Amino acid sequence: MDLNKIREDFPVLKKEINGKPIIYLDNACMTLKPKQVIEAMNTYYYEHPACGGRSIHKFSTQVSIKCDSTRKKIKKFLNANEPNEIIFTRNTTEGINLVARGYKFEKGDVVLTTDSRHVANISLVTVTAVRTGTTQPICATGCTRVKRVR
Repeated sequence: MDLNKIREDFPVLKKEINGKPIIYLDNACMTLKPKQVIEAMNTYYYEHPACGGRSIHKFSTQVSIKCDSTRKKIKKFLNANEPNEIIFTRNTTEGINLVARGYKFEKGDVVLTTDSRHVANISLVTVTAVRTGTTQPICATGCTRVKRVR
């Protein structure tokens, strides 16, 4: 794995702050996008800005075809069974909420979390525990490893 080659895919990482290369770790706020993603987003907005799967006009059809093609590529990459197992969400929080609300938790289930979880998920996990009777042990984390479970 060539990390310098990977860095080249992220235009913002070409900048320096105080003469030093950028190291970006705030992925909870926003994950940096590689130039391939930025270019694909620009293509969408410039060439076929529509909602796929909702209409039959040319733009919508182009989006549907592109989404279907992308699902097939991701299915292969993840070794999923079917392309329809691949869903797209706006962000990680939405994905976690979708799973947490869609999974049938039962009394006695354990939802293991850490003390460094994202604030958007704290209330969701707590409400799920109260609603379903699950337990919610919290792993206390250090800088590099899990230290203990309380």
